[in-house]
Amino acid sequence: MGANKKILISGYYGFDNSGDDAILKAMVKDIKAYNDNVKITAFSNNPTFTKKIYDINAINRFGIKDVIKAIKDCDLFISGGGSLLQDITSTRSLLYYITLMKLAKLFNKPVMVYANGIGPINRKINRFLTRKILNKVDLITLRDEDSEIFLKELEVENDSIYVTADPVFTLEPTKEEIILGIFEKEGIPGDKPLVGVSVRNWRSAENLIDTVASAINYIIDEYNANVVLIPMHYPEDLDISNSILDRVTEEGSYILKNKYSVEDIMGITKRLEMIIAMRLHSLIYAATQGVPMVGIVYDPKIEGFLKSIDMEHMCPVKNIEYEQLVENIDYVWNNREELKVGLMELDQHMRDKALRNTHMALELLKK
Repeated sequence: MGANKKILISGYYGFDNSGDDAILKAMVKDIKAYNDNVKITAFSNNPTFTKKIYDINAINRFGIKDVIKAIKDCDLFISGGGSLLQDITSTRSLLYYITLMKLAKLFNKPVMVYANGIGPINRKINRFLTRKILNKVDLITLRDEDSEIFLKELEVENDSIYVTADPVFTLEPTKEEIILGIFEKEGIPGDKPLVGVSVRNWRSAENLIDTVASAINYIIDEYNANVVLIPMHYPEDLDISNSILDRVTEEGSYILKNKYSVEDIMGITKRLEMIIAMRLHSLIYAATQGVPMVGIVYDPKIEGFLKSIDMEHMCPVKNIEYEQLVENIDYVWNNREELKVGLMELDQHMRDKALRNTHMALELLKK
């Protein structure tokens, strides 16, 4: 492979979202592990931060001239990972990612959709445009089987579609002594078992806040455990986490007040007995560290992931009910040792599947 091949990566980077930043970190690490000569550039909302953290080139995702030049100059265009192709967030974001792929094909560049979770796409025109571009790309890898089912339903006819796994499965947590230092700095004691909670804002937030706060009271009281709230996206997650904390009446709940790296959050997660989480990458971090979980489902991708790892302990965020949440928490807590074993066995399998993304990307780059 030529020494100066250029890979261009498009995604939701530079927005202070731990999950998306973890995806980019894993992609860069895995590609460089196999070919350190490849030059990687990413589109970012915060190019200075992205350059510094990932040691790659980064350009402003909204700078039209620079974006077009980067696409013209690249040898492989990668869209992903993450949930880029959906119109739940907005039609605008979907059209942004589709347009970038169309430009890459216009300049005759090989295009790979890398470990995406695809869907839901509800608007008719959005479904048409997505199908049209996905029929033209060179390679599609998907992070879950639900996305494959969705593409069949969308009538995408592309012979190069593979189910792999989220790139984050290849990341390693920060060393334990550093994590213990973080706990000390945050004032989180190590005298009791620790349960994690990671939530995001939601439309009917009041009910969610009350229900989760009540569940935290139950965990502290029933299991004689401490609870730590882990924000994943700043500042939104921090705000709702503080609102929950304000309603917890039992002693023994804490919050991560500072921002941490992806590897730090994984290391913190490793210390948990279990986690209750809404954000996909909170659940993925837990899976990589063998930590049993209860999912609060706000998006089909959460259910899709939990099914893919046989951890179907979840409840919907819409009209979330305390009894159902606690029933799931009880089950996972009481069976956690058995569940940990299953997750640790699964981790190596998912890691191998995640590395297939890298191998296929580099094969496409060779062509």
